Amino acid sequence: MVENILKRAKRFIGLEEELGEEERGGQQMDLGAILKAKREREPKAEGSFDVMVYEPKIYEDSLNISTNLRAGSPVIVNLKHLDPAEGTRLIDFVCGTAYAIDGHMMKIGETIFLFAPSHIAIVSAEERATLSEEVTQTVREKRETFFSR
Repeated sequence: MVENILKRAKRFIGLEEELGEEERGGQQMDLGAILKAKREREPKAEGSFDVMVYEPKIYEDSLNISTNLRAGSPVIVNLKHLDPAEGTRLIDFVCGTAYAIDGHMMKIGETIFLFAPSHIAIVSAEERATLSEEVTQTVREKRETFFSR
């Protein structure tokens, strides 16, 4: 029984593949598998995705948030309806899910967090501006080197 619980937990966080129909026996599919199957049926433009926004009212909402994150959707979580202790627990749980799928997390506001799967990069405006300045400076240095010959 403990082994079954561990296998289900590993499948939930994405460390183990879903069971095939013959291995599953009479078990029902979990919500993550249903969402994954639905996404595969829906034609989407390359590079498009849905951003899910959650305002959880109870800690158990962390399961829905993590399921959508595992399915490949970026998730914004606003903790304004949770007390700080439950909010911390929820964010810790979703951070664990993001870590398990090599995803990313960024704190946007006092109670607002952004989680993204590994195929979506989170870049702040300051980082983008710094990168742009570095590229511009490198181009200027190369021009000066070229024209000084």
